[in-house]
Amino acid sequence: MTNTIPLKPPFLAITAAKKGGVGKTHLMATIADLLALNGYPFTAFQADDKRRLSTLIGTKVVDLRPNPDLVMHDPALVRRSFTPLYTAASKAVSTGQSVLFDIGADEVENAANFLKDVDLDEDLATWKLPALVFILVQAETDAIASAAETIRRFREAMPSGRIVLVENLLDRGSLESLRNSGPARQQLEKDLKPVLAGVERIAMPAILSDFWEPYENAGLRFLKALAMDPQDAAKRLGMEVGDIKIARRAIAVYFREMHRALACLIDLPKGGAS
Repeated sequence: MTNTIPLKPPFLAITAAKKGGVGKTHLMATIADLLALNGYPFTAFQADDKRRLSTLIGTKVVDLRPNPDLVMHDPALVRRSFTPLYTAASKAVSTGQSVLFDIGADEVENAANFLKDVDLDEDLATWKLPALVFILVQAETDAIASAAETIRRFREAMPSGRIVLVENLLDRGSLESLRNSGPARQQLEKDLKPVLAGVERIAMPAILSDFWEPYENAGLRFLKALAMDPQDAAKRLGMEVGDIKIARRAIAVYFREMHRALACLIDLPKGGAS
């Protein structure tokens, strides 16, 4: 990965990919928990019809998707709906609140167009607010093509933003493990590798949905899952204590490895914002 200095809060963090199901919201929830764990405030936004981020981080998330019925009569509403994000970013340094923005696959174009139209890149320099853009990818053809296109869009919209390619290792392993003769490997060589100059890279460890879904369905965030007594969690989730312990250990391993990877990008001095 590129040898760069980790950023201190506050910052703007974006998770994006033009393909769904690659782990964008889980990564953003992990970043939110990392900030919360170390005492750093943040404000969170999403542009995603699934609206899962609020469940995963246990706090209010501002939804930037406009009402589709209203958009039919006022198409410009699509762009204006992102204004709260701009306002929060403009105040981030003075308030000390990092700004987190989770973008669904269908909203990548709208979000990138807005960021370019308002020339956010110039404003970030004025505000002295650094930005990280996390592009998620898995080792399969569509996700690789999606990651390449998403990198191109955000490089155009936010030239000064630090772009980070995040390899989600769930199901398919790493990009470099792809078969040399397979279509995914060909997509990697043809489409993704040519746009990786200056892009930082980290890996997102695999965590099976069987381990985290019971907690998410119950509205329990990662940090809560780790803190709960196994007996209490078993009663609340309707699971056996042994299964709870296995799930909790898997979440702990994921959390520890993901935090280690993010530490190369985000510096959180002890003591939080104080």
